[in-house]
Amino acid sequence: MLKSWKHLFVKTDEPKAGKDEAAEAYSFPASEPIVPAVAANSLASTPTPLPVGDPVVNEVIEVYESGLESINMPGYDFYEFYKAISSTGLSCEHTYQLAYQMARSMDKTITVQKLISDAEFYISKINEVHGQYVSQGQAKLRSLEEKKKAEHGQLQGEIDQGATRIAQLRAELQQLESGVNQKRALLSKIDEGFLPQEKAIREKLAANDTAKTVSIQKLQSIRESIARFIKQ
Repeated sequence: MLKSWKHLFVKTDEPKAGKDEAAEAYSFPASEPIVPAVAANSLASTPTPLPVGDPVVNEVIEVYESGLESINMPGYDFYEFYKAISSTGLSCEHTYQLAYQMARSMDKTITVQKLISDAEFYISKINEVHGQYVSQGQAKLRSLEEKKKAEHGQLQGEIDQGATRIAQLRAELQQLESGVNQKRALLSKIDEGFLPQEKAIREKLAANDTAKTVSIQKLQSIRESIARFIKQ
């Protein structure tokens, strides 16, 4: 039986059991400060992946690596082979031959086909978690967009009512104009208020894309090198 994914993107002190609960998506913070935001139409844009080495990318890569370790299958399989190759920092036939000989010395049932098959399993889990991470992030962005529209609509409605009343009741002109100006000032700051939240989410989504690409490239490189360098 496989080990659980250990809530790859959910930080909790009480992990759930069972391999079917693997690859749970990242849970974005429930409460965040209201600070400046970008224009509404920017929410639908696709985040640009951050460069490898970015702190946010490194954080997500570490989460992926921890997730891979948490679902490491019993005994010697591709994950142990992957760790052995990765620890050398080398990618050549001699390195793969030595690693394969060591693997065979530990488990006679190890074959090239088994290693490649196991690699596909781990790659599929990376893709699974990445997809759930994207879904969670997009849902959070949609939620922020709805909040912005609600506040925008509310304040705009109040502005319109105030302007109408100014026209109807000239005697209240000065008081109503003051209220309208205050609400317009609030309206102009709505986009600013969401900027840090949107920026943080976009960074996490971009980091998630980069981390997935880096992780899969590493796994695929070793998978391909197994097929290329190891002959049975």
